[in-house]
Amino acid sequence: MDNITVGDYTIPCVFVQKPWIRNTYLRFEDEKLVVVSRNQGNAMRVLDKHHDWIMKHYSQIKSSVRMFSTSGMLFNGTRMPVRFTQHYGRPRVEISGDSILVLSRSNDAAERALERWLSRQTILATESVACEKACAIGKAKPSTRTRRFRKWGVCRSNNTITFNTYVCMLPAELRDYIISHEVAHLAQMNHSRRFWEVVGRLCPEYRTLRKRLKNYDSRRRPVFADPAA
Repeated sequence: MDNITVGDYTIPCVFVQKPWIRNTYLRFEDEKLVVVSRNQGNAMRVLDKHHDWIMKHYSQIKSSVRMFSTSGMLFNGTRMPVRFTQHYGRPRVEISGDSILVLSRSNDAAERALERWLSRQTILATESVACEKACAIGKAKPSTRTRRFRKWGVCRSNNTITFNTYVCMLPAELRDYIISHEVAHLAQMNHSRRFWEVVGRLCPEYRTLRKRLKNYDSRRRPVFADPAA
C-alpha cells in the first residue's frame, strides 16, 4: 500500500499490520496517511468509508504553512534559509542578509542555540505589546514567558502569560491577535461573549486573523540548508 487516490489527490499511504487489534485507525504524519489495522481487507474497507475525512484533512495539510522546513523557517512572517557555520566560541544566532546564520560547534548545539534565540525574539516581540494592551483595558502589566508547546499562548490567574516559543516567526498581525487573545484573559478567564468583546477592542480583525492562524503548522522539522559535514 504505497499510495491511495482520493478525489484529485494521490496520497502517500503506509499500512501497519497489528493482528491483535479489533479496530482500524487512520492518522496523518505530515503528508503521509498511516493506516493501522489487523489486515489489509479491513484497512481497505475503512479507507473506502472515510474518503471525505481523508480528503478534508489532507487538503488542510496541503494548504498549511510549514513554519519549519529545509527550505528555511519563518521569521516575522518571511521564510529565511537557516545556515550552519562551525564555530568553537560561544554559540550564537544572527541575521546575515536574507538568511539566519547559526554559529556553533555542532548541529545539535546549533538547534539548542536556535531555540534560545527564538525564545528571546518572542519575548522582544510580545512583552511590550502585552503590557500596552493590558494597560488599555485597565489591567496590571503581565509577566511574559515562553515555552515550546502546542498552544500559541496561555494566560494564568497569577498575571503571567506564556507564549509559544515560535510566536516571533509569525507575521506581525497574527502575533497581535495572539497577544490580544491572551491579554483579554486578564479581564475574562474564559471564552465567553464578554471575553471576545475584549479581544475585539484590542484586535478588531480578530475573526479573520484567527482563521488565518489555523493554517500555520509549527511542528519542529530540520531547517539547516547547510548541515555540518
